[in-house]
Amino acid sequence: MSDGRWLTVGEACRALGVSRTTLLAAEDAALITPVRTPGGHRRYAAAELQRYLGVGVVPDPPPTRPATGPPRGVADIDLAATVRAAVRPLTRALDGESAGLYLVDGDGLLRLAGSFGVPRWLAERLADGPPPAHVTAALAVTRTHLFDPAATGFPDPRSTGHGAAVGLHVDDHPAGVLFLVTRTEHGLLPMQIRVVEAVAEVLALLVGQHRRAAALQDRLDRVAAACAG
Repeated sequence: MSDGRWLTVGEACRALGVSRTTLLAAEDAALITPVRTPGGHRRYAAAELQRYLGVGVVPDPPPTRPATGPPRGVADIDLAATVRAAVRPLTRALDGESAGLYLVDGDGLLRLAGSFGVPRWLAERLADGPPPAHVTAALAVTRTHLFDPAATGFPDPRSTGHGAAVGLHVDDHPAGVLFLVTRTEHGLLPMQIRVVEAVAEVLALLVGQHRRAAALQDRLDRVAAACAG
């Protein structure tokens, strides 16, 4: 992005890699401030977009082991970053508006673990609040649960298109819910639903491996602490 250029809404979306809904939501949250042309059209300064990118940067968590220690394993994976990396291509491939993953935490509650196409401020709000009813419903069934983003106001009150939520199961136990919101005017095609379900199965395998590795690492740490004592 050239510092002296002014970008249209479409150009700004492509530069940031976000949807129009996300861009306008960031504007509503005062994270981006456009100017208006005499005709009332939005224009975004390149420097303003670069500032927004800087605001949205999430620093990597500190390593849990020294660099000279054992190699990183499944238990060391930043699960939130992995979720974002997984749902990003899913969203783009199906012309999606947004996608994300809710996971069951240690207290048995569904929490948003990661998302793509959802503004950071909104993702934090969703993570702190209870999951919407259609996400909870998807956790309890074995089939894909379809929902209307406009009617549910999820994930954004201005969301449109069509939504799908698929439950994840690890060792035959409910583990989370993958959701996708598309821009399509018509419902999701059976092939698109199968793609979402396939991604959900892969994420379930990853979550299961992550939890088993974390449990094993916890046991090893306790044994090491007992031997050291």
